[in-house]
Amino acid sequence: MRHREVPALLDRTDPGLHGRPGLYLSSDQDPGGEHLMDFLPVIERLARERTCFVGMGNPLLGDDAVGLHVVDGIRERGRSDCVIALNVEDVIENHVCVIADGESDHVIIVDALQSGADAGSVIFGRLNEFDEIINNFSTHKLSLLLSGKMLEAHGKKVWLLGIEARDIEFGTGLSEEVRKSADIILDVLLSYINCDQKELLYEH
Repeated sequence: MRHREVPALLDRTDPGLHGRPGLYLSSDQDPGGEHLMDFLPVIERLARERTCFVGMGNPLLGDDAVGLHVVDGIRERGRSDCVIALNVEDVIENHVCVIADGESDHVIIVDALQSGADAGSVIFGRLNEFDEIINNFSTHKLSLLLSGKMLEAHGKKVWLLGIEARDIEFGTGLSEEVRKSADIILDVLLSYINCDQKELLYEH
């Protein structure tokens, strides 16, 4: 995937996210965008460092499973000794000690949001910058906030990659908009996670 195929960052206008910290992109944007390179270097750096990707969500509740979809893709297709991919479903608190005791410097939690923004829209930034958004819009707000604070207390830098859900009804599967955004994010992450492996192959 070329960088310019990633949807452009969007200056949010909805009341739920406007003016909040972090970076935003929308699944219905045209390719390109002058702020795109503000987003990609952060993702690239984290994907190449010691990072644990944590997928949250209920696999039976439609778009609530989007975090599991992304992290499953990393686990199946990622090729890096620096990256760990762990799906915790909706019980991240049961895995906090394992994550905290691990060697990862960064923890990226991939989770669904319901803020009223366009389905498939994405936010990304440090978890502790998103307390208000998590309190109001996260589908797993209490366990996410508490677990994030525990991980930070153990020296981890915790990030949130939140994807706006359209439908979290039982048994519906991922919606088209959410799957599109999730697959774009997954392709970008994999391109960076696997980049070092490609460079090693080219050296031989």
